Formats: sequence, C-alpha cells, structure tokens
Amino acid sequence: MKKLSDVIFISFILVLLLLGNFCSKSSENAVEDTGVKEMQEKAGEEDVTLQSESFVLKHPNSEDNLTVNAKIPATWMRNPDFGAVVFQPENYADYFFPPIIQYTISCGGNCDPEIIPDNIENSIKEIIKGLSQPNINTGDPEMDAIRANVTILKEENFGENGWILAAVVTYPEKLSSALYVPKFVIHAYSHHPGDSFYIQTTARTGFDEKDKFMDVLLEACKSTDY
Repeated sequence: MKKLSDVIFISFILVLLLLGNFCSKSSENAVEDTGVKEMQEKAGEEDVTLQSESFVLKHPNSEDNLTVNAKIPATWMRNPDFGAVVFQPENYADYFFPPIIQYTISCGGNCDPEIIPDNIENSIKEIIKGLSQPNINTGDPEMDAIRANVTILKEENFGENGWILAAVVTYPEKLSSALYVPKFVIHAYSHHPGDSFYIQTTARTGFDEKDKFMDVLLEACKSTDY
C-alpha cells in the first residue's frame, strides 16, 4: 500500500509540474500576443504627412497637356505599373488591399462647360449606385442580387470648384472578405468655370487602414487643382 501511495503522490507532483509549465507558456504567449497587438496599433497610429506634387494629364479634347498640382502622402510614390497617374505607399506590396490615389481628366459626357457641374453630380450618383451593386450582369442572378452596405460620410461641395464623396463600403458577413473587401473610398472633382473638363481624384484604402489614412486622403483629394 505504501508503494502505491508513493506512486500516486509522485504522479500528483508530476501533474502539478506539467500544469505549471503549461500556465507559464500560456502567459508568455499572451504577453507576446499583446506585444504584437501594441506594435500593430502603434504602426496604425503612425503620422502620415503630405507633400506637394505636380504631374501632367493629357487634355481629353485636344493634344494639350494639363499640369495638375496635388498633395500626396510623403512616403508614397508614383506607380508606373498603371497607365493612369497613380500614387501608392512605397511598401504597397505589403498590403492585402493597397491604398491608392488616382488622377484622371474627363468631361463626363457632354463637354459643354455649363453642363460639367451636372455631369459631376450624375457621376457621383452612378458611383454610389456602383458601390452598392458590386456585381452587374454576371449571368448569375444570385451574384447580381448581392448588395453592399454603403455609408456616406461626406457628399458635399468644397471651396469654389470642388465636389467630394466619401464612403465606407462593407458587405454581408456570409461573403468572402478576400473577394469583397471592406473599404473606404473617396471621389473628388475639381472644375473651373468655363473649362470643358474636370479632374477626378479617386482614393481608397482597406477598411482596416481607414483610421490611419482617412483624414490624410480626404485632405489629399481636396488639394487637387490645376
């Protein structure tokens, strides 16, 4: 009986040691996870400053070039992989859904200078509709019926010649976030009275990066002029 008691006692001690080791490892992992989270939060709070940039867009109704002035996040660079004028973070490849600012020149249909403001307003309406309907004419009625949740943060005029739309786009939870990426988007327009065109600035970032980039992208898009 004494031997049996000794065996039971030793087994009990071993169990306590194993439990102690497990709890210690769990605590270490919890500390590591907290450290990683703090690093991610710190990275997300990193200041993003703006710097002035000038670039050329081709006039849609002539062979003339138009010089555009804008403010771009200081650590962003022009990405030559795009045909259009596009700026992205230097480390854009590290993002699942890379942030972007794109510049285009258009008249939106009728290029009569007096009609341009109406064209811009119609463009904004179509963008909102497009954001809410991610799939159009796919041939699959179920896919075409998918609707996004579009929260308008700003839809207004700014300055003397500007229009801006800012929105958050999310999707039903049942959908793959890899295919339907929640995002923050901006569309801004600059048009001078008498001109037969406008400059459209489009910016976007993944929803997870919204807090880091939202204010700076709003400021950048509003700065576009020519």
